[in-house]
Amino acid sequence: MTKPESNNNIDYNSNYRLSVQVSLNGLSFLILDDASSVTHFKKEIDFPESHNPDEVLSKIESTFNQFEELLMPLKDVTVIHQNTLFSLVPKAIFQEDNLEHYLKLNTRVFPTDFIAYDRPDNLDFVLVYVPLTNVNNYFFDRYGGFTYLHSSTVFIEKMLLKERNDQSLKLFVKLNKEQMDVLVTSGKNIQLFNSFHYSTPEDFIYYILFIAEQLQLNPETIPLQLSGNVSEKDAYFDMAYTYIRNVTIEKENNPNTLQIV
Repeated sequence: MTKPESNNNIDYNSNYRLSVQVSLNGLSFLILDDASSVTHFKKEIDFPESHNPDEVLSKIESTFNQFEELLMPLKDVTVIHQNTLFSLVPKAIFQEDNLEHYLKLNTRVFPTDFIAYDRPDNLDFVLVYVPLTNVNNYFFDRYGGFTYLHSSTVFIEKMLLKERNDQSLKLFVKLNKEQMDVLVTSGKNIQLFNSFHYSTPEDFIYYILFIAEQLQLNPETIPLQLSGNVSEKDAYFDMAYTYIRNVTIEKENNPNTLQIV
């Protein structure tokens, strides 16, 4: 994750932190009062169809113009990028000079792409990815300094820290709009992580069962935890429960979180 050194427009006397999640399918904004942990502002914007980077930036600009809450002094700004343009690399073999090589293994990289990476403390992976450069430039121009990282880093880090004392195999699936993140863990170890585009419950269960087959996970016994855009009353939960015997939905302990759209 990257944080520019300059902080021209950040007010350290403020109690408010802004987080913005960005994808080609939508945006989420959250302002949290750091002193009371109370949500001051929350807005989710779903795009009817996928946008290009310029259209995403235009929507961000119009949102700032529309909501005066986003103009308040802030002590911290975080931008979270959600896309499938990433690769997970073990820290033991990671080399900063090889960023493009890591991405070429599973995605198309253009010469003009800026490649970034997140390197979480106390965890054994580095996530290499392509952020929306025009969005980052906008926030740098607006605030002078901010943190940015990939949504997969947030998801993996949260699950690994939660499961660090449990060495049993577990399967986690986070449903975002048109993108599902699949993580298999054993304690703090990643057995598999990948993201897939999906549009139907049949797509969703296909990827889960394919991964279970490849890793020889028993659908009768493997715990599957769902999170994101899913509930016990929708077709995705029903489809999962048809094939996997131990299915739960994550209960969000902290309501002051952003939903990746």
